[in-house]
Formats: sequence, structure tokens, C-alpha cells
Amino acid sequence: MKRIVLLMAVFALLAAGCSNDSPTDADNTDRAESENMAPDTELQAMSVHEDAGVRAGVRTYEVVIENLTPATGPGSSQPFSPPVLATHQRRVNVWKKGAYVSDELAQIAEDAVNGPMVDKLNNSGKVYDVVEGGGVILPGESASFEIQSYGSSNRLSAVFMLVNTNDAFGGVDGLKLPRHGEKEYYVHAWDAGSEQNTELTSDIPGPCCGSPGEGTDTRERIHRHGGITGVGDLDEDTWGWTGPVARLTIRRVNPTYEITLTNLTPATVPGGSQVFSPPVPATHSWWTGIFRPGRHASDELSLIAEDGDTGPMVDLLNSTRGVTSVITGDGPVFPGGSATYTIEAAHIFSRFSMAFMLVNTNDAFSGVSRFWLPLGGTVTYNPHVWDAGTEQNTELASDIPGPCWGSPGRGTDEHQRIGLHTGIHGNGDLAVEDYGWDDPAVHLTIKRIK
Repeated sequence: MKRIVLLMAVFALLAAGCSNDSPTDADNTDRAESENMAPDTELQAMSVHEDAGVRAGVRTYEVVIENLTPATGPGSSQPFSPPVLATHQRRVNVWKKGAYVSDELAQIAEDAVNGPMVDKLNNSGKVYDVVEGGGVILPGESASFEIQSYGSSNRLSAVFMLVNTNDAFGGVDGLKLPRHGEKEYYVHAWDAGSEQNTELTSDIPGPCCGSPGEGTDTRERIHRHGGITGVGDLDEDTWGWTGPVARLTIRRVNPTYEITLTNLTPATVPGGSQVFSPPVPATHSWWTGIFRPGRHASDELSLIAEDGDTGPMVDLLNSTRGVTSVITGDGPVFPGGSATYTIEAAHIFSRFSMAFMLVNTNDAFSGVSRFWLPLGGTVTYNPHVWDAGTEQNTELASDIPGPCWGSPGRGTDEHQRIGLHTGIHGNGDLAVEDYGWDDPAVHLTIKRIK
């Protein structure tokens, strides 16, 4: 934990030291410091729950296995059994070319029985994650699996049976997982050396034959399989293959977060007290943000704060260097309600920003800007409600776009800096008891899920 705190401090110092470089900012202000705002200026409360969500340091991968054997007919040529995948430390071997097969692998290679291998891997202290496929992979088809790694468990192994054989299997042993991006591998068929290749229907469990648990035992080392040769009941043209039997693609999945926005304002009247407009969440590098207390609001932010208009902000963020993901909420968030969004980040040191309007006001908004995403677990915030300073707080029906009146695009402009909103005062058409709120008005939960 001390190393993480120190590293975050170093990043903050680097951000401050480079504050005059790359002046592309979504909040259209001078370069601001990159560290998070103090709780008394941007947040009312913040708490961290390390036991909820993905732990810090976990890496998530998508593994796709594609069956390259020819689709010569129903059940042909070689369906793959549901695969077993595992992430583990470097010195672990699920199988190894030139070695004798383990009993657990022999059961996969001969009869597509995964249970013993899954149990063995789950009971190993050097294995981090184990995933078992849910169904067969037919010729010409593919299946996708998600698996996690952590620390030194940065190797991947996978095994599956070619079910119309005596003991042929495919897979990889101890592949080093990519730190970024994706890698592609071609997988050959291997002979487990535990059952004679009789190619007899009485010995083979697949759809060609349906005879699991049969066959004549042998003891040979694992070696490249020679394919179907036609020595028994299997026709080479129907059940055979040439070259690699599978293509395996490993892709590092970007850190992914679940964002839950909760409206804490009271449900005092229909459409009241304060409905939240659809928010704009975004992940980005440290130099990008969408607002800064004490600075003037950008035109894009003022359109959110005055009318709940997210389009220009979304367009700006999508065209800004360093922005990874931008999404828009599907609909408003009503008092007492909540909405959840899923968003990806480029890396674990990414920042998060979000803004939305309190629609029964002139230009009140809430959100966060330039916040560190949690390295792991869950973080909860109570952001303040801000006055954008771009429209006078007349509280008049003719100036407010929300369900209380429905008058977007109206109001008297002003040119003040962003500051804490003081709430509804009842000096126009809005009654405090109907449209006012107490702090906190907003609750935000950010949970790392991948």
C-alpha cells in the first residue's frame, strides 16, 4: 500500500511539473493541477472498499479458441471438447511435449473428462485462475473465455480433446501472457501417448463412435499427432485434418469499471425535487478534465448545466487526445433512483470525469473531474452540487428546462466562476419544499470489475 501511495504522489508531481505541455483540455481552462480535489472542495465524503470488486494488480484476458478442422459433416471432422484454461506461475506445467501424460490429462485426451484436471489446478497454490468451457467447439466455430492473472501467475495453459480420436488433444503449455494488446497462436494436435491409435469405433467417445472409457492403454511420451490414417473405422477424408487444428488469440482486456450514480434528492413532487440529466462519464489521461471549481465553465459544460445537453461535451471528449472511453446515460436518474454504467480505461492509472445537470435549476450540475480510478476494489464518493456560473439563478419557470417547467434554452447569461451551489431559495417560481435538497444530493460508486 505504501508503494501505491508513493507512486500516485510521483504521478501527481509529474503532472504538476508538466502543466504547460499539451494544452488540449476538455474544460477549456488553463492547465490545472492533476491531483484530485480536496474533500472540502469537490467531495463531501470518500471511502475505499478494497474487498469489493477486482483486487489491485489483477489482469483480465479474453482467450478465443477457433476450431480450424474442416466441417466435413455433422459431428465431423474434429469437434473440440469443452476446454480447460488456467493461469499459473512459470514453473507449472499442465502438460509438456516429450513428457509422460498425467492421469488428469489422459482423462481429457481419451474421454473429454475435465473434472480431475480442474480439481488438481484449483488445489494448486501456484495456479491463480481456472476456467472450464461450457460446451463443445465445432469445426469452423470459435468460443471466447475470460480469465484473470495476478502477480507472477502470468502464464496460460489450455487443453481440449479432439473427440473423434483415441487420445488426441490440442492446447498450449505455459504461454507468457501479453502485457498489452493481443497475440495469436496456431495450435497443433498432440498425441497423449496413453491409448493406442486404433481408430476403431469401439474405442472413441466422439459423435463418430460414442464409446467413452474404452481403448487399449499404452505408455508413450507426448508427441505431435500424425492425424487420422485410416487404419481402423475412421475415414481420413471425413475425420482427418492437416496442419494446425486451432487458432488461439489472447487479448489483454482494458481495466473496466462499473459506475453507479444514485440520486439522493427527495421525491417530493412528480418530477421533483431534482431529476439528474443523463450523465456523461469518461475515462482519460491526467491532463484532461471537464471542469475545475474556481474556473470558468466551458461552453460544453454550460450546455449540460443549463439544459442537460450532452452532445457538444461528448463530441469534444471524443476528439480530445488522451480520452479512452466516453459514454452517455440512457435516461434521467430520478430522486431515490440509481443508474449503473460500465466503462473501460486505458490503464490502471487512468482518470475519470463525469457531469450531469440537476434539471429543476438554472445551471446546477454535479460530477467529478480528473479523479484517479481505483487500482482495485470499490471507491464511493459524495460529490458536491456546483453552480456553473453561466446563468443567473432566477428560479423562474421561463428559465428552467426540467419537468417543473420545461423551458430549455432560456435564462439570463452571467460570467461567474464555478462554485458551490447554495440550493433553491424560493425567490422565483420554485418552492424550497418541492425543489430543494440537502447535502449530500449525490452518491457515486466506482467499482473495478475487470
